[in-house]
Amino acid sequence: MPYNSAMSHSHSVLLRVLPVLVLLGGCSGLAPSQTTAPQPPASDWQACEGERPMVCTMIYDPVCGRQSNGALDVYASPCNACADVAVTAWHPEPCEE
Repeated sequence: MPYNSAMSHSHSVLLRVLPVLVLLGGCSGLAPSQTTAPQPPASDWQACEGERPMVCTMIYDPVCGRQSNGALDVYASPCNACADVAVTAWHPEPCEE
């Protein structure tokens, strides 16, 4: 098979973009655990304000995210929680079952 520079370039671009797509696609990194368990006091919640993150680090620091419909879900980090447009706020510990 002859060398195809266009194909080589497309593979190079894919290898650079793929990690970003993985981060954006499944931000929680955990199986969904949507629950309606008792919520921590309102003062412990941090609102997701401003522009939503497009890319988050892979540092695992699990938090509880509260979605606009009231459901709670565990996310890998505060950044991952706020990257989900359904999340309105996060709490610095995983959701209790």
